[in-house]
Amino acid sequence: MNLTRHLAETYLRLGLSSLPIVVTQATRLSLADGIAAMLAATRAEPATEPFAKIARQYCEQTGSGSGSGSRAGGVTLLAGGRSTPSGAALANGALSHAIDYEDTFDPAGLHPNAVAIPVLLALAEAEGKSLGDLLAALAVGCDLTCRLGLSLTADPASLGWYHPPMLGAAGAALAGAHLLGLDLEDTVAALSLTQTRFSLTDALKRSPASDLRAVRDGLAAQAALDAVLLARAGVVGTDDPLGETGGLVQLITGDAPNELAFDGIGRRFSGTLVTLKTWPCCRGTHGAIQLALNLRGQGVKPRDIAGMRFTIMPPDDMLFTPLADRQAPSTAIGAKFSIPYCFAYTLIHGAPGLAAFDRPARQDDAVLDLAARITMAAVSPTGPARAEIHQANLPAELGGLTEEMLPEPPCLIAEEASFADIEAKLHECAEVAGGGEDMAQCLMNLETADPDTPVATWLDQLLAS
Repeated sequence: MNLTRHLAETYLRLGLSSLPIVVTQATRLSLADGIAAMLAATRAEPATEPFAKIARQYCEQTGSGSGSGSRAGGVTLLAGGRSTPSGAALANGALSHAIDYEDTFDPAGLHPNAVAIPVLLALAEAEGKSLGDLLAALAVGCDLTCRLGLSLTADPASLGWYHPPMLGAAGAALAGAHLLGLDLEDTVAALSLTQTRFSLTDALKRSPASDLRAVRDGLAAQAALDAVLLARAGVVGTDDPLGETGGLVQLITGDAPNELAFDGIGRRFSGTLVTLKTWPCCRGTHGAIQLALNLRGQGVKPRDIAGMRFTIMPPDDMLFTPLADRQAPSTAIGAKFSIPYCFAYTLIHGAPGLAAFDRPARQDDAVLDLAARITMAAVSPTGPARAEIHQANLPAELGGLTEEMLPEPPCLIAEEASFADIEAKLHECAEVAGGGEDMAQCLMNLETADPDTPVATWLDQLLAS
């Protein structure tokens, strides 16, 4: 079976009216949640600024956006200004993961909408598409990304790949092809061409000075959008880019995809199972944050802890490596990928919001002092994740060691959630973005927005608020 063609044929037949209500509602939630995080990142993460600067130059060089339906002067950059669709995908995509507040697909450790949303915003605005067009495309793109993640039979990191945005780019390419109404051949070409334009190595986990961890999805989004436009222009790729030898899955795992992951496509949609984040940091830190909240509630103080050693499950060892940077993060995104920092901050100050990762918070001596006493004991592939606490007031030989299992953190699943559940988050992000109440309300309105509303019209309302 040609896997790519089988998947593309199924997904391309789906429109908004054929999707179950629970799928469209979950997709609306993810769209609002993702755009809110992107807006907050325009002011909260300086590493995104060069991407917006370059994107504005694209528009200056061409004088307008590209594509048959482009708006005069290009398409919207959430950080301000306009660009070509390609430039907008780059700049807006750099915002998607920059504050690590977007949704996650926990079973495969992915951010399945982070690449697709900026691609679809740019293409929908440029091509005069509606919110309904965007929602249908996002639903199928998210589902493909999640299922690709579930199809992996080995950890891509063992071969040196950092795969989440690579899989996200594939899902975004499918979503873009769906939005533009590409036929089967052009959709397969778009998926193939995306692979030639973007990859990412696992070295970023060990490179604290690099901005890649924060802005990676901008590079993936531009690759996917450009691939869709190239395919529409007639460029042909390989025959089965998702399933063939040397295709995406085989490349990053050394093995063919597990085709059981694709059972039920077109009937069941993984976007209903994404988790909407409670705290703006790596999902892998959330168990440690919940443990800190529990201990804080029991009256435990930093002075009571002489040291802590965590045993965690892969790939969360990256939340301790390199240890010096995890204990004293040099960047906001580094702090968001640090169990020592997130635990210490939470025990001292309570649950982290966006301000918890700003420079003043990262320079808090009390937080840094406690974080310096937190290390990793071991990686346990089968779990459970746990923490060994050395109590400061009792020596180890007198029973001063206690062990705590990492509790399950809050898990707000899209199919069980409502806009009311993320209202506070939308307001927090809008406030950080400088938009306030009106911007938050515009995001809330996505719950009931008319699917025939042009995306360009809705974006104008959002950024005018």
